[in-house]
Amino acid sequence: MILYLNNGNQIRGDLIKSAVVRSDMSPIPVTLEAEIRIDEDMADRLAEGEIITLGGQGDELRIIKSTKVLNRVSQGRREMDAIQITALLNACHTVSFVRGRAIIKENVSLSSLYRAAGASIKSVDGDFPVPRFYCLVGDTPSFHINRVLQEEGGIVRWKDGRLAFFRLADLFSQDPSMDLPDNASDDIDSGFIERHEIPWFYSLKDDASFVFGNRQDARSVRYAPFKNVQRLRNMSTCLVQRKTSKINLAAGIVAGDLVNIVGADPLCVITAAHAFFSGTDGSGSDQYTKLWLGDLQE
Repeated sequence: MILYLNNGNQIRGDLIKSAVVRSDMSPIPVTLEAEIRIDEDMADRLAEGEIITLGGQGDELRIIKSTKVLNRVSQGRREMDAIQITALLNACHTVSFVRGRAIIKENVSLSSLYRAAGASIKSVDGDFPVPRFYCLVGDTPSFHINRVLQEEGGIVRWKDGRLAFFRLADLFSQDPSMDLPDNASDDIDSGFIERHEIPWFYSLKDDASFVFGNRQDARSVRYAPFKNVQRLRNMSTCLVQRKTSKINLAAGIVAGDLVNIVGADPLCVITAAHAFFSGTDGSGSDQYTKLWLGDLQE
């Protein structure tokens, strides 16, 4: 895995003890967790608030947590100091911070909500209007953006340096990014959990009559104010994890990509974790991609 410091210098591979890049469908869709051996200059460039760049994709991530690991002993010898970092996609990392001032918007685009929370993205592919958005003092914008996405029945993903919105059904009309044998993954059966954790929703009209979402199946029930039928149905639509698969490192696979399961229905990547372990501490080197795959539950 190739990482660059904010001065443009590449971090030597033998100094990267471990690094995991995760791509998922959250409002901040790319994260990095790494442990890196350091000297005095590198310590300053891996401090909280600094930028680290992923090789290949060129994505910039801002370090939000940096913890020094001092002089551990491994196999009878003392190692160099190291720093453990957690970094978020720089273009939208600000939506993860608790607000000191409220954000109250009506009839604005999704990209406007990101910018109101301090994000630097200029646009969102597939942008859509949001009727109302409230993030009060002490709340986190990412939580409320995620709720907006749920009401719209879609997700955001980061690919090729751009943030894009996709409705969940549209994810399954893409061309597959890769083929995967059906026996190359572990199956997950979650029917009982689905009945408890995927509710159907209802709301009230101005005349106090009920508005119902999808209540065909026996599931838990939640009330959601100011919602029409379409949004209520969207809120019960989600991706349900069906498989996990560990494959050779494939850093180009991101959340939202479609995977063709040979001999079965295609599944969507919910999370892709690209892991690198150098083995310089004697624990053994390894690099791989782990995929969490799901299908559409309406």
